[in-house]
Amino acid sequence: MKESDLVEHSANADSSADPHSGCKKGSINAMLPQLTAEQRDRLHRKITLWLVRRGRPLTLLERDQEFRDIFHEIFKGGYTTPSYQTVVDNVLLLSAEGRLKVKDAPADVQAEGILPSIGGDIWSQGGIAIFGILVYWLDKNFTLHERLVAAIPFSSVRHTGPELEAATKRACASMGIGKYEDVIACVDDDADPIMVDTVAEFIHCTVSDNASNIVNGWTCFDGHECVDHTIALIVKDFLDQPRVKKVFSKLRGMTGHFNHSVIGVKLLHDCQKRNNLSESKPPQDNDTRTGWGGACKQATWYTVNRVAVQLYDFEHPTKAATAVPNLDGSVYRDHQLDAEDWLIVNECVYILKYASTTCDLLQGTQYPTANLVLPMIGKLARIAEASAPLKYEGNKSVHITSLDVMEARARMCNAVTKRYFHDMMECKVEDFSVATVLDPRYKDFKFKGATEWLKGMLTRETAVKWTRKAWEADWKPKEVAAGSSVMPLAKRTKHTHVITVASFLADSDEEDEDEVVAPAIVEQDESNLHLT
Repeated sequence: MKESDLVEHSANADSSADPHSGCKKGSINAMLPQLTAEQRDRLHRKITLWLVRRGRPLTLLERDQEFRDIFHEIFKGGYTTPSYQTVVDNVLLLSAEGRLKVKDAPADVQAEGILPSIGGDIWSQGGIAIFGILVYWLDKNFTLHERLVAAIPFSSVRHTGPELEAATKRACASMGIGKYEDVIACVDDDADPIMVDTVAEFIHCTVSDNASNIVNGWTCFDGHECVDHTIALIVKDFLDQPRVKKVFSKLRGMTGHFNHSVIGVKLLHDCQKRNNLSESKPPQDNDTRTGWGGACKQATWYTVNRVAVQLYDFEHPTKAATAVPNLDGSVYRDHQLDAEDWLIVNECVYILKYASTTCDLLQGTQYPTANLVLPMIGKLARIAEASAPLKYEGNKSVHITSLDVMEARARMCNAVTKRYFHDMMECKVEDFSVATVLDPRYKDFKFKGATEWLKGMLTRETAVKWTRKAWEADWKPKEVAAGSSVMPLAKRTKHTHVITVASFLADSDEEDEDEVVAPAIVEQDESNLHLT
């Protein structure tokens, strides 16, 4: 009997049969007492939590009779599952409780003189838009915390800078981060209200993507565009080189073949086994418009499995010619790589490798990452410099020989120069420099990898000077007033200075004196971080 037959027979079973009809008096089911109102409400709450956390529809209980039957059998009619309205009421109640917990956290850290940072973005799908805002902070134990401040419906709101600014400030103020409200200045009923807006003073920093609307909307805060998002735009310029773009399109076509042809995958696995490679198939590239991580992983797979793919091409030419077409009507043979294509794939992986590592480290949410930006972007700039060999583990040098990859590398270099070194705000370099100075792993860092900023004038001495200034302005504990045990709230000093800087890429032939290290748990002596 097939498994499908068993499923069908089970579905046709008499659902009215009572599985407990044979239970003797005194069994567990017979002894269950009626639920009290408190027990009923607690169970309602548990069911609501399950629906929300598992992403189930709130109408599930009303629509699914068999789900309700489970509770009926367990409680023998002593409990009735909540209605849709009861579930909604519980969702609102749980949401209010959650907001109170979130509101307590920023208040507690501000009372300790710690300012939170925020990040935000708009997610749109199926005609529904949500503006999400997250708050982050480091506690005294250097543990990074994250809380959702707001998920604001934004479908009927224009996604402009002023709207995003107002929504952000209202959300933060509702969580106790500053004030944002209209206040009547006098008793005159005709007087215009005065806007009280102190939110920016109580936010350390912001981070967003590079979209112009949120960048413009958050100009009132000290903030930065997401480094990973910026790197994605830089890599996009690299991958848009015509020949490189065509080769990566071929990789997607070959991947489509191996992901829908059962026979093709079996033959590929045979080729892999004969070359002592693990049986696998190329990962799908599901990148968004600005994404590239999937393309990088896909290209890396083809680099590792090159000999197996080439053996497949050689031994199964008929399969390549007569394969089941991809969704776009193309067949495997239309996408096969020639020798120059394979060279391009291999050399692209070498260049994208460091960009991928940089993104992986900088997108971490369990540890601070601002301290890694200057060292890693400085190294990325030198890797993108088109005239020098690449250097990897063990001082291994890789010389790029493909003219198309050289051109793509030059495009990447220009993109790094444009996005990081031209018309850049000094305060952004300052924040990253201070974060690097405070990282004990970089206590000997000479900022050589970051000399492209400030016309080559960025030195460790400059970074330490900025750190001392930040200590005096923002972090130094305020004196407690006589008779008071409450520490005054810290306030952010807004940066205003802007400079225009040119790009002076460091000589890529020089050895790296500043080692870029990956994040790790480091025992830190808190006393060493206080600057007096």
